[in-house]
Amino acid sequence: MSPPENGFNGYRRFERIESAIERLSTAVLTLAEQMHAMASHGQTVNEMMGKIADAQLRLSQTQSRLADAQLKLAEAQNHTEERLNALITLINELLRRLPQPDTA
Repeated sequence: MSPPENGFNGYRRFERIESAIERLSTAVLTLAEQMHAMASHGQTVNEMMGKIADAQLRLSQTQSRLADAQLKLAEAQNHTEERLNALITLINELLRRLPQPDTA
């Protein structure tokens, strides 16, 4: 005895709906897992960005200190050059005052 045509179609339709719901349920579960993974990765990225921002701040502060030190060095070199020029001038004047040896 074969099932009534209408009842058989209803059963097949129910199986198709059930199969579609199972696939949809699996897809939703997979999506939820992926969203959880993305949230975890997003948190990791935020932590890394915080570390990068801290490192950038330290680098900026170090560069500022380096620039200050370079300015001080340049000032000290200018002062040393002025003193050295004064010393050279003084030595030249002293050497000119010395009696010249006879070249005969």
